Amino acid sequence: MDILVLQGPNLNLIGVQSAKIGERVTLDKINKELRQHAHSVSLEIQLRFLQTHKAEKAVSFIQRNCKKTQGIIFAPTSWGRYEYSILDALKLSNLPCAQVLLDGEYGSINKTDSIYTPTCIDTAVGHPMEVFNIALDSLLKHIHND
Repeated sequence: MDILVLQGPNLNLIGVQSAKIGERVTLDKINKELRQHAHSVSLEIQLRFLQTHKAEKAVSFIQRNCKKTQGIIFAPTSWGRYEYSILDALKLSNLPCAQVLLDGEYGSINKTDSIYTPTCIDTAVGHPMEVFNIALDSLLKHIHND
């Protein structure tokens, strides 16, 4: 089972933010934790990651992979307020999508502010080291119930 993990603008700099609050969170650590979690759930899960600042790269990633994947974990960051081209790509892909929003010191968009919330099967909100795992669990539960 293939799952796309699409991470939006500035998530590559999460380590800078985490250092300000005395934590050691990096995008590599988040991705490693998600890979370990996926492996613990099933050896069959393959994750494909893309972190980008460019909406057109995100749209291409979704379009290029939509026929060979079963779902998407999407952390829109600032795109959550305005990036309708990605919203269209998600809708057209017909793939279940779990949205990830970061809370506290890491995030500034809440569930009701995101343009993706109505399209996604679930929105996980939390600490970056936990919330991607929550989104994966939600996505897998949705896929297995369909």
